Amino acid sequence: MTVTTPPKRMASLAIVDYEALANKDPAEIQKLVQACQTTGMFYLDLRGPRTQAIVEDVPSIFQTGQDFFNLPPDSPEKTQSLREGMERGYHVGKGFEYYEIARDEYQLNKWTLPATFQPQKARITRTITTFNAAVQTVLAELCAAAHITIPELTDDPTIPSDTALKLVYKPPVHDAGTVIHPWHTDFGLATLLWYDEETTQVPVYDEHGGQTDEPLTVPVVEGAVLINVADELAARSGGRLRSTVHRVVAPPGEKRVRNGIIYLLRPYER
Repeated sequence: MTVTTPPKRMASLAIVDYEALANKDPAEIQKLVQACQTTGMFYLDLRGPRTQAIVEDVPSIFQTGQDFFNLPPDSPEKTQSLREGMERGYHVGKGFEYYEIARDEYQLNKWTLPATFQPQKARITRTITTFNAAVQTVLAELCAAAHITIPELTDDPTIPSDTALKLVYKPPVHDAGTVIHPWHTDFGLATLLWYDEETTQVPVYDEHGGQTDEPLTVPVVEGAVLINVADELAARSGGRLRSTVHRVVAPPGEKRVRNGIIYLLRPYER
């Protein structure tokens, strides 16, 4: 008897073109607003002239991050990067590791990268700058169109914030489909996720708005970063924008190393 596995259901999310958005194209702004009011998650296509470099930078940063995470646990680079009581710096979780760079400290030259990352300093700088400019543009156009006021939304690194770039490393320990991070929403204003694997899932809701047990898998879109509305932005909108419920699962296929880059827009101190 042949047993067939039912095909996974894929989420269909809006793709917003960054160049069009930066040029204040009305149709692109409306697409952005609608996506944030419904699913709260969308792709931002970064393959335009202002942001194309990030498409070329990310693979090199992934490789450098992997070199760092593969260092012995007691290596000076790792032990000196540990920061207790805060998310910044190097941390080890259950089945994953990450290294978080505070955007403000980095922009003000108050952040010392581990030696392994030093050769990629220019790429890391460009990535932080590009992600920050992109999400600032997204939030500025979204808030203007939806009449939302966020006084803390600023590009000034001298104003303290929790905004950060996080490099995530997941070793090959999870079987396909294993839930790594259960259903949750993000805190802050918005989260950007650059990934090469189908690891994010969003729920299906019934006719009454209740969350069902059937997930939709978020596919990879080449040259685009996945962005989701977070709790603070949803609250500032009075609930008109949706903070996306999502979870992270191990992708299909054999166990393997997975890398990700996350940009967390949190322009205020918590």
